Amino acid sequence: MLRKVFRYPSGYLKYDLVAGLVVFLVAIPLCLGVALASGAPLFSGIIAGIIGGIVVGILSESRLSVSGPAAGMVAVVLSAISQLGGFETFLLALLLAGILQIIIGSLRAGFIADYIPSNVIQGLLCAIGILIIVKQIPFAFTYTTENVLLLEAFRDTSNTLSLKPLEDITDHINLGAVIISTLSLGLLIFFDKTSNPRFKKIPGSIVVVILGIIINEIYATFLPDIAQYSTELVNIPLSDNFQSFCALFKHPNWQSWSDPNVYFYACVLAAIASLEALLNLEAIEKLDNIKRYVSRNRELVAQGIGNTLAGLLGGIPITSVIVRSSVNIQAGAKSKLSTIIHGVFILLVAILIPHWMNLIPLASLAAILIYVGYKLTKPYIYKEMYEQGFARFLPFIITVAAIIFTNLLTGILIGLFFSFFFILRDNSQVQLDIINEKHPLGVIKRIVLPQQMSFLSKASFVAELEHIPSDIHLIIDARYTKYIDRDILEVLEDFKNSKAPNKNIAINLLGFKDHYDIHNHIDFINVTTYDMQSALKPADVLEILKEGNKRFVNDQRIHRSVLDDIKSTSSTQHPIAIVLGCIDSRVPIETIFDMGVGDVFVVRIAGNVMNDDIIASMEFACHIAGAKFILVLGHTQCGAIKAACDGAVSGHLGHLLDKIKPAINAEIATQTNRTVDNENFLTNVTKINIENTIREIHAKSTVLNRLITTHEIGLIGALYDVGTGLVSFQE
Repeated sequence: MLRKVFRYPSGYLKYDLVAGLVVFLVAIPLCLGVALASGAPLFSGIIAGIIGGIVVGILSESRLSVSGPAAGMVAVVLSAISQLGGFETFLLALLLAGILQIIIGSLRAGFIADYIPSNVIQGLLCAIGILIIVKQIPFAFTYTTENVLLLEAFRDTSNTLSLKPLEDITDHINLGAVIISTLSLGLLIFFDKTSNPRFKKIPGSIVVVILGIIINEIYATFLPDIAQYSTELVNIPLSDNFQSFCALFKHPNWQSWSDPNVYFYACVLAAIASLEALLNLEAIEKLDNIKRYVSRNRELVAQGIGNTLAGLLGGIPITSVIVRSSVNIQAGAKSKLSTIIHGVFILLVAILIPHWMNLIPLASLAAILIYVGYKLTKPYIYKEMYEQGFARFLPFIITVAAIIFTNLLTGILIGLFFSFFFILRDNSQVQLDIINEKHPLGVIKRIVLPQQMSFLSKASFVAELEHIPSDIHLIIDARYTKYIDRDILEVLEDFKNSKAPNKNIAINLLGFKDHYDIHNHIDFINVTTYDMQSALKPADVLEILKEGNKRFVNDQRIHRSVLDDIKSTSSTQHPIAIVLGCIDSRVPIETIFDMGVGDVFVVRIAGNVMNDDIIASMEFACHIAGAKFILVLGHTQCGAIKAACDGAVSGHLGHLLDKIKPAINAEIATQTNRTVDNENFLTNVTKINIENTIREIHAKSTVLNRLITTHEIGLIGALYDVGTGLVSFQE
C-alpha cells in the first residue's frame, strides 16, 4: 500500500481533492436521507458513509466507485428492522451478511450476479423507488409533533404499500414543510435538467439542504408558527469529545444468535447488497472514459469487509452507489483517493461540527429522497421495458407490484418465478438448425445442434424429433456442440434405438465427444456409392451440380464429415461426373459445386483446353469408372485467355496457348479494342474456347461420342464468374 501511495502522481491531487469535496457535499444529505427512509438512527447513515468512503475506498480496486448507504437497500432494511424487533439485532444480520459477501468473493463466485434476470432487478429498483416516495410523504408534507400516530402508520407498513395513511395526510398538512419540500423538489429538477455547465457542476442536494436551513431560520424569526423544530429536524446526538463520540456507535445484539430470522435476513442483505454493488460497478465502468475493468470478486470482498464493520459499529448496509460515483467522475476524479477524501470529510464533520447537521429540516431530506425515488422509477423505464416485449415486461411489472403489495422478499421470489417461467418457455421454443441437403443419393435432413444443449432445450429437441417424417435419411450433427446434458443424451439414445427404426429412419450421429454416454453412429454412408451412381441419369447429375453451386453462392454448403468420407472412399470410388477446368486458384472445382470426397473427377489445365491425355482421362472416368457427365468449365478473367490474346508468350506455354487462338479468331462480334482490357471481348473468347473444347471431345473420342449419342452421359459447357461465384451453364 505504501508503495502505491508513493507512486501516486502528484498532478492528480488537485483533481481528487476537489472531487472528494464535491462528493462529500452530495453524500451528507444522502447518508442522512437513506437512514431516515430506512427507519434507522440517522447517525447510522453517517457511519455507513465514513466506512464506505475510507475502508471500502482503500480496499476496492475501482478508481472511481464511491460506496455508502444506498436507496436500493431501503425497503429491505425497513423490513429487517421491523421483523427482527430492533436495530441492534439488525446489526447482527448485517455483520453476518458482510461475512457472507467476503466468502462469496473469496470463492470467486461473483459471476452468480450475471444469472439474475435484469428485468427482475429493474423491477426491484422501480418498486423501491415507489416505496421511497410514499414513505417520505409524511416528512415532506405532514410531519409535525401532533401526527406521530400517522408517522407510525407509515412505519408499520414499511415494506408494503398502504393507502390508509395517505388518506389521513390531508388532516396533518404542515405549511412550513410543504414550502421547503416543494422548493427543494423544484431546485433538484432544475439542477438535474439544466444545460448550463456552471449549474451542472453544483451539487443540487447540498443547495437544497442549505436552502432548507435558511428558510427555516427565516421561519423561526418571522413566522414561528410554521417553523420546523426539533422533531422536524435532523437529530444526531452531539458529543463533547472523542470518547463521547465513540459512545454514539451502536453494536450488534449478540444474544440474537439463536434467532433464525437473523440468518435469513443476513442472506437477503448479502444477496441484494452484492447484486446492487456489482450492477452499479458495471454502470460505473461504462461511465469511465478509460473503461477500466474491476475484479468483481475483489469488489465483493471489499464491500463485505465494509458491511462487517458497519454491523459492528452501528451502520446501515453499504454498496457501490451510482449517484455519488457519477458525481465523482463528473467532478474530475483521477484515482480512488477522491473516494477516501470524501469519507474523511464526513468523519471530520461528524466529530467537529455535528450541530450543523441538526439544523437540516427533514422536509429537505425527504425532497431529496423523493427525487431519488423518482429516478429509480421513471416512466421511461416502464416504456423501455414494455418495448422489449411481453416476456420481459410481464416479470418486470409483476415484480414491481408484488414487492409493493406484499414485501421485498416475496416480491422478488414472485418476479423470479415468472422470469424463469418465460426463460423456460423461450428455451423450449428455441429453433434448432434443420437443413435439407440435396446429396447424390437424395435429400438428407440434417439437425445441427447448438453449442450448448442443456435440459432447457429438451422440449424443443423432442418436438423436432417427433416431427421427423418416416423413410428418410437423418444426420444429427454435434460437431459444434461443447456441452450436451444427460437428459438430451437419453432422448437421443431412445430415438436411435427405438423411434428411428420404427419410422424407418436411417440415422447418422456425428461429432459426439468420447466422454458422452452416446457415441457416433453410422446407418448410411454419405458418399457416392455404385448403386447411387448407377441410378443417376445425366440430367440428374446436372441438377446436382446446379444445386451444389446454388448452395455455394448462398453460403449454405453441406456440413460434411471429411474424415468419415475419406474412410468410406478409401477402398473404392464412384464419381458422378468429370469436370475439365482451368488451373486458376480462384476456381476450386469441388468447392464451387459443393461436392465431397469421391463425388467428382477433376481435370485441370490452363485455359481448360484439350489434349490426348485429357481425352484418355475422360474416357476412363466415363467408360471405366461410370461417371455420367462431362462439364467443360471456363471462368471469367482467365489468365491463360488473356495471355493468348496478348500473343507474346513462347516456349511450352506458347504451345498450350496456341490451342486458344482459334477462339480468338472466331470472335467477330468485337471490331475495335480487341484487347484484354475489353471485358466483353475477353468473355466472348472464353465462351468460344469452351465450345471449341466440347467440339474436340466429340471429334477426338469415338468412345465418348458414342456414350453421348446414346444418352448414357451428358456433355455441356459452363462459365464460372470469379466475382460472384455463380456458374452459368451453356445448355
